[in-house]
Parts: sequence; C-alpha cells; structure tokens
Amino acid sequence: MVWVFVLVMQVTNMSRVLLPLLFAIALKPGVEQGIAQTPPAPVVLPSGSKVEMALTRPVWAAKAKAGDPLYLQTIFPVTVGNRIAIPAGTYVAGTIDSIVRPTRKVSQAEIDVHFDQIIFADGYIVAIPDADQPGAPVPSVIDPAATLSMVTVKVSTNNDLLLDNGSQIEMTLEAPLALDGARVAQAVPLSHGPAPRQFKPATLCVPTPGTPPTPGTPATPDTVIPGTPSTTIPSGIDGVPDTVIPGTPPTVIPGSPGTPDDPGTPGTACPAPPLVISSTPGGVIVKQTPTPSTKKKTRLQDVKKGQS
Repeated sequence: MVWVFVLVMQVTNMSRVLLPLLFAIALKPGVEQGIAQTPPAPVVLPSGSKVEMALTRPVWAAKAKAGDPLYLQTIFPVTVGNRIAIPAGTYVAGTIDSIVRPTRKVSQAEIDVHFDQIIFADGYIVAIPDADQPGAPVPSVIDPAATLSMVTVKVSTNNDLLLDNGSQIEMTLEAPLALDGARVAQAVPLSHGPAPRQFKPATLCVPTPGTPPTPGTPATPDTVIPGTPSTTIPSGIDGVPDTVIPGTPPTVIPGSPGTPDDPGTPGTACPAPPLVISSTPGGVIVKQTPTPSTKKKTRLQDVKKGQS
C-alpha cells in the first residue's frame, strides 16, 4: 500500500508541472501567429522632408513645354527616426508647369514643376495630389497639398538641353505624408540606388577638331632667256650697204606669285552642360541673376500670391 501511495503522489506532482507546460505549448502557435499578423506601423514623413533625386530623362530646350512629364529617381534614402521611409532608387514622377528659357543676356532658365507620384520598387504607388484637385481620394496623404519646386538652371541659348540626365533636383514635401509601413519594408530590399556614372549625357553636340595652319608657297621670279644680237655683214662693194641680220629679243617666262598661308580652322566646341543652381520649394523664389522685366508670372508665383 505504501508504494501505491508514493506512486500516486509522484503522478500528482508531475501533473502539476506538466499541465501548465502543455497549456503554454498549445497556446504558443496562436501567440506567434498573432504577432506575425500585426502589421508594421505607418511611416509618416513630416512636412518639410527633403528628397534628393536625379533626373532619368533629359529636358530638351527646343521641345520642352508645360505639361511635359519629369522622371526622377531618389539618390539617397529618406529616414524617419531609425526607419527608412523612401529608399534610394525609388522613382518619382512630376510635371512641368512653366518654363522661362535663357536669353542672350541671361544664361539661366527657371522651370516650375510639381511632383505627382512616388513609385516604390515593389509596385507601391503613393500619389501626391495637385492643389488644383482638392479632395482627391488619396488616403496615404495627410492634409493634401501640392508639392511644388522652382528649378533654377545655369544654361545658355547654345545648349540643346535645359536639364540633362542625372541633374539633381530636391523635392520638399509641403505636407506630412503617411506611408504603408509593410509596403515600404517590402520595397527596401528590392531598391537599388543609381550606380556611379549611370547617367550618360544626352546632348547631341559633338565637338569637331580644327585644322592646323599651313604655310604658303613662296613666289618664283621671272625667268629671262636672253636674245641674240643683230649681225652685220659688210658688202665690200662701194655703194652697196652692209647686210644687217636683226637679233632676237630676250624671252621672259613669268614666275608664280606664290600662295598665302592657310590659317586653318578653329573647330567647334560644345557649351558647358546645364547646371542646377537651386530647387526652391513652395513658391519661394530665389533670383540668382536679374531676369527680363517682361517675364511672365509663373505658377509658383500665383500659388504664393494666393497663400498671402
């Protein structure tokens, strides 16, 4: 009887230990599944966040006009705290609003643009609504506002481009932007920033080498072949005149005047590539050099006037 009692006590003690352990093991998959299903918190970019980008398609001086698209790619990641919000290599689409071209007196262009979309590597697209479309259903944007920029470019009338491949433009968000944390995290390992020397110049200008000067040829003098003197044959008879055989005059062969020196040709050189001086956000206009007084009012100026 004693050994039966001892056996019962051991089973009772083991059950006290094993039952909670088995209960915890049974609950563990459900707990882990609940944790896995918890989505990452949204990533919110505050107003004023700056996004550094490079142009992936050029803007041609002769063809560019308002309404043309701009295609860019981020060259540096944008972070919020310790989280990546926009990885390097993310695409951004924009639109040209107006263009002030350079003149012979002012080697500078001003291009007003607004940014439309941010396109992540996993296909996640975030629309940035335009101020002309208030109330557009864009749930990922808080307090929708147009993100505008005036791009000031140092460029001459001899350039065939206003903006070349790789031109760096800065976008400043006008309002906070909420991003899906799960989609952003999914896009990070798929994103790759532009490689060094990825952007090739698009200009069609090709410099041509000149030709060196060539010395001319000297002039040659006239060549004179002397003539023959006259010959007199005496007659020897009184009253008969002597016979005179006339000589020949000298022969002159004119020389050549020579040729002048050839100065050669200087060749042709291409103008310096366009250089972005500044990307001014939100209609704040910075003048680098005076512009003609006949300049038309740009969209950014209209927006600034409406905000005042």
